[in-house]
Amino acid sequence: MLGDRDDLSLLITSTTPTGAAQVRQRFGERVLRDWIPFDTPGAVRRFFTHWQPLVGVFVETEIWPNMVAEANAKAIPMVLLNARLSQRSARGYARVSGVIRPTLAHFSVIAAQERADARRLVALGARPDRVVVTGNLKFAVDPLALQAAYQAEQERLGGALRDRSVWLAASTHPGEEEAVLTAFLALRSVSPNALLMLAPRHPERADSILALPAMQGLQAIRHSEQRDMEKSDDVLLIDTLGSLGALTGFADLVFVGGSLVRHGGHNPLEAAVWQLPILTGPHTFNFATIYRDLVRCGGAQQVELTALADAVMSLIGPESDEHLATEMGARAGAFLSAQSGVIAAQWAALAAHLP
Repeated sequence: MLGDRDDLSLLITSTTPTGAAQVRQRFGERVLRDWIPFDTPGAVRRFFTHWQPLVGVFVETEIWPNMVAEANAKAIPMVLLNARLSQRSARGYARVSGVIRPTLAHFSVIAAQERADARRLVALGARPDRVVVTGNLKFAVDPLALQAAYQAEQERLGGALRDRSVWLAASTHPGEEEAVLTAFLALRSVSPNALLMLAPRHPERADSILALPAMQGLQAIRHSEQRDMEKSDDVLLIDTLGSLGALTGFADLVFVGGSLVRHGGHNPLEAAVWQLPILTGPHTFNFATIYRDLVRCGGAQQVELTALADAVMSLIGPESDEHLATEMGARAGAFLSAQSGVIAAQWAALAAHLP
């Protein structure tokens, strides 16, 4: 939208400091920024009076009844992009159908990720003629921007990573870092030159991760330290925002967290961009279809917590099958390449309601 409709001002709201920091880092002064108001009639009314929006956009699972109702009362189109609704969430919304049904009916258009999402949304009250299936925006990647960011990191990290087996554990949660470190120590016992890149889902947890008993004896560097890595570093702790996509390009293997514990998994597609083999735990309900298809095509492998170390060793250990890892990465990349046209489809859904 910033490129196609520069006649419009764009306001992006956030609910967390982390989200606000990402907006500021990615867009700077090109957009307006604010906190999303509490979803109460008074707070929403003041928000609308202050900003005077012409159209509103929600993304994925964000559905705020009072905000949608206020927009409807003011004849302001509301659009839900990249909409997803798991079976679990649908059951929860069904318990408050008196609120959710009119809310969904007020949306001018809903761009659903998959047919299953569209069916659940319609069953809960969305108007069938306003729901379109467009695919998942997470399939959309800017390869030029990613490559430029990778090159910037290369100057700082490249020498220390050369000729090393690099394992990235991305978007990890409490209870997963211990398992990752245990598996890494097993890898390091037979591959002393191995390196772990550890990216917690919430970077502010860096101190608590460094204090874990399994970290003792390992030489760790924080990405935020802005110093060059050394060959003697064992762990790169990624405690910065917006850098994971570029750093993924240095890995030989990626484990995507939130899946050994019941958080539903996280986006595996940054690994697929770099054509890397992907490991995930059993809890992937947030990205169920993506992981199902990745596993089916051979681009990802699902493992239990107790089997994580063995899976890592089989892919990047000294006795690993190099052809297997390469083939898995190629299949992950091919899966991503097959998903095209998502941005154009969702932009079309939104653009039809812009002034």
